[in-house]
Amino acid sequence: MIEEKQETSVLKSISNNLMVQNVDETLNFYTGIGFNIVYKSAKNGVAYWAYIKKDNVELFFQSKESLTKEFPELQSYSNGGALTLWFQVDNISKWYEEVKDKTDVIRPFGITDYNGAKEFVIKDINGFILHFSDFDLKGEINKSEM
Repeated sequence: MIEEKQETSVLKSISNNLMVQNVDETLNFYTGIGFNIVYKSAKNGVAYWAYIKKDNVELFFQSKESLTKEFPELQSYSNGGALTLWFQVDNISKWYEEVKDKTDVIRPFGITDYNGAKEFVIKDINGFILHFSDFDLKGEINKSEM
């Protein structure tokens, strides 16, 4: 049993685990836009789970076959999910230039009307929507609380 040393619980982090049809193809996509493979689990030479990272952003991917063995409740769901992943980016125009020709851009680089942020949106090969912005949400919230 793990001995607990503090009086209250503390949530320390959150990580995603995105269901994909083919982990190896997903890794090819993400390494193509600049992510690095940190760890990959494979069986018979085929990846079924992987952890990738770029700068401070981490993503986990697991094959549908593997994930639904672990959680049969997910069997009826398809890849892509009804979600977007929002990334805060420094020097976003440089990042846009690095990735724009390597994927489907669904919202080109521009400045938003509602908050003046620079942003763009792409879709990965699994249907996940990746929203990149230079907007500092936490900073804006902190300013409004002062």
